[in-house]
Amino acid sequence: MKAEWMGRYRDLVAMLVQHTNIVARSAFEAYEISEGVFLTHVGWQVLEYLMEHEDDADCMNRVSECLGIPQSSFSKIARQLTDLKLVERYQRSGNRKSIILKPTPLAKKIYARNSRFLLEQYFFPFFEKLETVDDASLACVTEALAILNARLSYQEPAPKDELIKLE
Repeated sequence: MKAEWMGRYRDLVAMLVQHTNIVARSAFEAYEISEGVFLTHVGWQVLEYLMEHEDDADCMNRVSECLGIPQSSFSKIARQLTDLKLVERYQRSGNRKSIILKPTPLAKKIYARNSRFLLEQYFFPFFEKLETVDDASLACVTEALAILNARLSYQEPAPKDELIKLE
C-alpha cells in the first residue's frame, strides 16, 4: 500500500527521509579536518555558520536556533570549537550573558581547504543536477523546506501547572 496522502511528492519525501537518516547516522562522528584536529559534522556546520556570519554579532542562542541544534548540544560544540582554537568567545559590553562566537585565523585556513574538498567530493554533483532549475523555482523549494522545518521543530508551549504545596 502506498502512502497516498503524499501524492506526487512521495519520491521527494522518500529522499528527504533517506537524507535525514543518513545525516543523523553520521552527524556526531568525528573526522579529521586538519592534522590532529577532529570535528563532527555538526561541529563543522556550526563552524561554517560562524564563517558565513562572521560580521554578525549573533549570540549562541540565536546561532543554535538558526541551525536547529538544541542549546545543550550547541554549548558542547561551542566548547569543543573553543578548545580546538577554532573559535573565540566574546561578550557585549552591555550584556555579559550573551556569548558571541567568532572564527579564528586557524579556522579560516582550515575552512578554506575543507570547503573546497566538500564541494568537489559531495556537493558538485548535487549542484550540477540543480543547474536546470531556475532561481525562482529554487527559491520556492527552499521556502517549502523552511516551512517544513518550522513545522517539524515547533513545540507546543508547556502547560502551566498549578503548584501544589507539599506537607
